[in-house]
This record gives sequence, C-alpha cells and structure tokens, in this order.
Amino acid sequence: MISADKDGGLNLQYGTYQQVGTSDDCHPLGNLSTAATPGWEGEECDRQILSSEYSKYRDEAGSSNPRPFSLCEISRDKKVLLLMMAICNFCAAANFSILGPFFPEEANKKGTSQTVVGLIFGVFELISFLVSPIFGNYMTKIGTKFLFVAGVSVSGVCTILFGVLIYSPGGYQFILLSFLCRSLEALASAAFITASYAILTDAFPKHIATVVGYLELFTGVGMMVGPAIGGGLYSLTGYGLPFYVLGGALTAAGAISFFFLPTLDSAHRTLSVSVLQLLKSSFVWCVAGCIVSGSYTISYMEATLANHLHKLGIGTVPVSLMFLIPPALYGITSPIWGWISDSKNYVVSLVVAGALLASIFFFTLGPSPIFPFLPFSLWLVSVSLAGVGIFLSCLMIPSFTAILVGAERLGMEDNLETFGIVSGLFNSCYSFGAFIGPISGSALVDAAGFGWGSTVCAGLLILSGLVLLVFVTVNRNKFGKVKTLLPAQRKFSFRRGRGSADTEMSSGFVDKEETEMCSL
Repeated sequence: MISADKDGGLNLQYGTYQQVGTSDDCHPLGNLSTAATPGWEGEECDRQILSSEYSKYRDEAGSSNPRPFSLCEISRDKKVLLLMMAICNFCAAANFSILGPFFPEEANKKGTSQTVVGLIFGVFELISFLVSPIFGNYMTKIGTKFLFVAGVSVSGVCTILFGVLIYSPGGYQFILLSFLCRSLEALASAAFITASYAILTDAFPKHIATVVGYLELFTGVGMMVGPAIGGGLYSLTGYGLPFYVLGGALTAAGAISFFFLPTLDSAHRTLSVSVLQLLKSSFVWCVAGCIVSGSYTISYMEATLANHLHKLGIGTVPVSLMFLIPPALYGITSPIWGWISDSKNYVVSLVVAGALLASIFFFTLGPSPIFPFLPFSLWLVSVSLAGVGIFLSCLMIPSFTAILVGAERLGMEDNLETFGIVSGLFNSCYSFGAFIGPISGSALVDAAGFGWGSTVCAGLLILSGLVLLVFVTVNRNKFGKVKTLLPAQRKFSFRRGRGSADTEMSSGFVDKEETEMCSL
C-alpha cells in the first residue's frame, strides 16, 4: 500500500501506488540523489505516480531503508543468472580485446591500409550505436532470453570467423569479409548487451548499480587478460588459435546459458512504447551527454595514449603495464560506486562528481597547455591514469540507474519492455562516444598534440557534468509534478504486490524477500 505522511510525502509499501503530494524533505532528490523530471515545467498533474521496481522501499517513517545486497539472500536462479552474466561478460571482453594486437598486422599483409583497418574497427561501434535502440524497443517482441543467448553465441562465432580470415584472398575480398564479420559481431554484441542490462534490471530492481558494477569488474578483467591469453596462444601456432579458443569459449557460454537461464518472458506485451518517448525527457538527454562524454574519453585514450607514453622514454612492457591502470581501477571500483549508488541512493551526485573529478585528471594527463606549470613526468601520468579510471567508473556505473529514474518520472511502466528501451539507449550512447572518440581524438592529436586532446576531453566532461548539475538544481522544486505517458497502467506496479494472474510479464526470479512480500 501507499500512504501519505503528514507532510504529503510518499510512503510506499508492498508495491501498490496512489497519488499523494510530495515535499522536498522526503523526496529522494533532496540531495541530488536521483533524477530530475524533464519537460514538466508549468504543468500541474494530479495523476497517479507510477512507482517502479527499481524504486526504494520506504518504511512507515518514510525513510529509505533498502536491504543490502547479499549473494546469500538471493534465489538459486538469480545466482545462476549472475554467474552466466559474469562468464559471458568476461569472455566477450576477452574476445573484443584480442583483435587489436593481432588483426592489424595480418590485415596489412593482405594489402589493407591502416586507414581501412581503422574503419573496420570503428564500424563495430557505429553499428552498435544504430541498432541498440532498435533491439531495446523490440526486445520483448523478439524474446529477451533469445536475444541474449543468440547475441552471445553469434558474437563467439564471429570471433572464430576472424581467425579463419587468414585463409581469405587479399585485397577487396578480405576487406569485405572483415567488414561483414565485424558488422555481424556488432549486431550480436548490441543484442546481448541490451538484453543483459534489461534482465539484470528486472531481476535486481533495488540493486541495479551494484550488480552492474560487479559485471563491469568481470568485463575489466576480461579486457586485461584477453591480450595476455591471446599473446600466449599466438606464440604457439600463430594468428588463428587465439580466435578459435576464445571465440569457442564465448559460443559455449551462449549455449550453456540457453539451458541454465530461467525463463524470462511469460508473455509478449501488446502495449508498445518507444525510445522516442524516453527521449522526450530533458533529464535523460543530460545523462546521455555524460555517458557520451565518458565513453569518448575512454576510446580517445585507447587510440592515442601509447604514442604519448613512449615520449616518456619507457619501453613497450612499461607502456603495456600503464595501459592496464585505467581499466584495472575502473573494474575494481565499479562495485564500490554501485554499492554507494544503491545503498545511499546517490545517483545524480555520483554522475556529476565523476564527470568533474575525471576532468581534473585529464588536465594533468596531457598535461594541458592551459597549465604550463604541470610537469610531463612518469609519476604524474601514472596518477592521472589512476584518477581517470576511478572517476570514469564513478560517472558510468550510476548513469544507467539515472536513465531508469528518468523513465520512471515519465510514467513508463516497470517491466522488461521499459528496461529494454533504457538499456538500448544506454548502450547506444556509449557506442556513439566510443565511435567518435578515436576518429576525432586522433585527428585532434595530429593537429594540436596530446595535451590539447586531453584538454578537450576534460572540457567535455566539465560541460556535461555542469549541464546535468544545473538542470537538476533548476528543476529541483518541480520533481513532484508527474506526467504519465502511457494512457493505461497496470493495476500493480511491483511484482511483489501482484499475484501471478496479474502478471503480464514475469522474469522468473523470486528471492526470499519477494516471497515474504507477496505473502503479505
């Protein structure tokens, strides 16, 4: 039930909802901890407030008191889900990271220029940027579990095909086959990443950022060990073996997930919403800008950092070790930021702080010509890389939750369809930044140098962070004015508050706490 306290606050219990007033004292955005409500200026709405699955429970006193995330408290199905997601993320990251060390050399032997090789790499992010919102929009029509399993399996097969490309004739035939394999891999990767975020959101509604943080840890480990595993296999038999082994492992993970993942969809929805409705939110646009800025800076470093580090006079091995600093700290700190976001309910605060603090370390990474007193030294570059990894994690991990909050404030329903749309938009924004980062960043470095390139990265982070901060501050007193996009809503908002007969879409995940709540 939901009851209103004497100040007009929202007390949410057991997953039903009704319209009540709000006050700054009880609203979670009172300390910038959740998202702003976009596009509601001047609109007074007395409609029902849809409380989503990722909303926090409130006790009788109206205070947020979510139960801490614990593997011991979740059901066996959810443990299996986390294990399969972790394995698939690890294998996918390892597969992605082995292409860089080995493919360019073989492509050059086939008569492919370095420019074309760059386009082969870049088409991955371009395709992902274009198709992720489509997958998110039609995920429940296609089937969430099918989209995940097929995406993982096809991605593994494409990695194997990259190993087979060594037997292809050179020239345009090799180029066309490379573009085809890379495009198919991008489609598959966008499918399973979009589905995975939506599945996790539905299965862990109160611990979204924490779970995403743990998976980012496995992704970071995969990115780090992938080149090492690939290098060892490459030294044994040559080009093909790394792709066969790691691609086969990812394909096997996809096949295993088909048999072990619980059923995710009980029915296909007839009511359709669109990513265009989500883009009506000004707040979502602000968060999207932060995501694009974050992924832009990450991909900028991947394309330009090596040559910058060589100017320090260090060898290839130290350069390789320094390359590991940002992803290692990004992965290690991801669960920490996720826990803070979920347990303390700081979402927007972390996104803004991550953007602004990461910008400081991009200024020192160059170092920026704006600050000529900064030395170009090994210790400062090392500290800068550490700060970039830590605070980009602070920016990226809560940003998915922030978009979910924007969807909730628009009145979008808390089901897999909405989660798929949010996941598709998040992946699309990340891919867009990752696509333009290497292209524009490399051109900027060639024209003005690494120092100015890192300064531009810092400027983008500051701009996106300040825009989000200003938007939330300006609209702080208008967050209680909700406009519902959907003409008809479900009788119950939470899975915990409705019986199986009322369930239009069930994830199949039930833990101890949910069982107790349903019995009430």
